[in-house]
Amino acid sequence: MDFDLRQLKAFVCVVDHSGFGAASKVLHLSQAAVSERIARLEDAVGMRLLDRNPREIRTTSVGRRFYTLARQLLDHGAAISLELEELAGVVRGSLNIGASNIPGEYILPALLPRFCADYPQIELNLRIHDSAEIIDQVRKGEVEVGIVGSRPPGKQFAIEQLWQDRLLLVVQRGHRLSGRKRVGVKEIAQEAFIMREEGSGTRKLLEAVFSAHAIDLPPVTATLSSTTAVKEAVNAGLGITLLSERAVRKEVAAGLLAVVELHGLRFERNFLLITDRHRTLSPLCNRFIGYLRECYTKDPG
Repeated sequence: MDFDLRQLKAFVCVVDHSGFGAASKVLHLSQAAVSERIARLEDAVGMRLLDRNPREIRTTSVGRRFYTLARQLLDHGAAISLELEELAGVVRGSLNIGASNIPGEYILPALLPRFCADYPQIELNLRIHDSAEIIDQVRKGEVEVGIVGSRPPGKQFAIEQLWQDRLLLVVQRGHRLSGRKRVGVKEIAQEAFIMREEGSGTRKLLEAVFSAHAIDLPPVTATLSSTTAVKEAVNAGLGITLLSERAVRKEVAAGLLAVVELHGLRFERNFLLITDRHRTLSPLCNRFIGYLRECYTKDPG
């Protein structure tokens, strides 16, 4: 079979973006050039890989299998290129990282400057979403590594435990619970809660704890998709919430928010580093993971 990486890249891009038009923009080629590369690839393979009609592009049964192989070849090609550059003493390339809100906003920003200073020729891209979205991006290969607050399902992922995180019950300063030393879980179940979105690791932990105590979830006054928005809503008196200790340190120290201790109950978790065990990680990604391990060893809390 006589095909090249440019043809494979065009095919993968068309599948990923569900059409020639979108793929041509990503590849900075004309639609005709992309179509020609796909046609030459199909000629080389000797089988049709895509079914084309005016409304949509679909992979054939052969195309679906070939897509997986093409992805693997492109991943290996990129890894080989980076390995050769490392042999020449150069570390360059781009690294796509995904993180859920707390590690993305309160842990990684303090760690990235040193890594980027050690490797000034790299381009590092950090995507911050809820845990479910980051898990999905690792699954699709959109990011090489993710740091999330909830465990992904299935056996596709390699999982490594990193920093510990404690979640605190946070209320508005002056709230009726703010002066109490401790309250029980049944009492807070009567309060109006501000929740994170469905895919959030924080929300999943809260739901699991209430379920373990056979207590119905508290009434939800608002569902917000960012930690900052949740803090502002609590401060405005919209309700109470559960937030990472890392996220509220400054506000609690400044007296803007209050923390209420829960009797006999601690909300704790570990952030998890996840990769797709079926994909070959780039040398740059492996270096970044090694750097995170080093940082975790020095400061696990």
